[in-house]
Amino acid sequence: MSIASLKTPLGVLRVVIVLAIFVSTAFLIIMTNQGTPNWNLLATSAMIVILAFVNFMDKRAIEKWSRFVRLMFIAMFICFVGDLLMASVLYITPEPLINGVLMFGLGHVVYLLALKDRSPLLLRSESPRLITRNVIIWIVSIVTAVVLFVLTVYNPAEMVISMGLFGYGILLITVLAFSLSKWFDDYPKLFVICLFLGFLLFFISDYIIGYRTLTDPSFLSSTEAVGVTYIGGQLLIHISSVFGSEA
Repeated sequence: MSIASLKTPLGVLRVVIVLAIFVSTAFLIIMTNQGTPNWNLLATSAMIVILAFVNFMDKRAIEKWSRFVRLMFIAMFICFVGDLLMASVLYITPEPLINGVLMFGLGHVVYLLALKDRSPLLLRSESPRLITRNVIIWIVSIVTAVVLFVLTVYNPAEMVISMGLFGYGILLITVLAFSLSKWFDDYPKLFVICLFLGFLLFFISDYIIGYRTLTDPSFLSSTEAVGVTYIGGQLLIHISSVFGSEA
């Protein structure tokens, strides 16, 4: 995909969807605390699924990016199912948070596969040697996440949920770390910036949920902070594909 592809019918559709997401997000901010499930949030998430599908279907996309956009679409669809589970529209277990952790965890695994499709994560493809730079980024990110979790989220009275969120957080910070590692690869900076900021907002959204759940239920409870950071993150992640194949 390239910026030139925005002039095609699918490109125009992509722009329309992005504008609709902006409008829907504005309503999400204005119409706070509208009950559960938040249909506005779910509808906006569904629009990003459509955006990811348009990216996947864009036949002008450079061939080497086809697997990446396919994996990105699958990941977004899984996350949308996670949204439905968190909103108790669908069920796996009686606990929406557990359902969300399971489904979003799967989504992040697919996101990792998409990142690996663009360039190696820890091992060089031409040899079994470690990529030292990426290892350092990953370790620093993990240490940062552990310290943040222990100091602000961990609740010994809720050990099962704490450990579940800890494991999920490690997976999410791993995706964030490897999105940052793309800065050092040969990709357009807009692609890397959108990708990294998208996963950073995703991390912030889930951190707010974890903090609310285990530490302070009133934290940002009067705003749509979780929804706006989540939608903004996912939107940036999937817009990144438009800039990626410019290299």
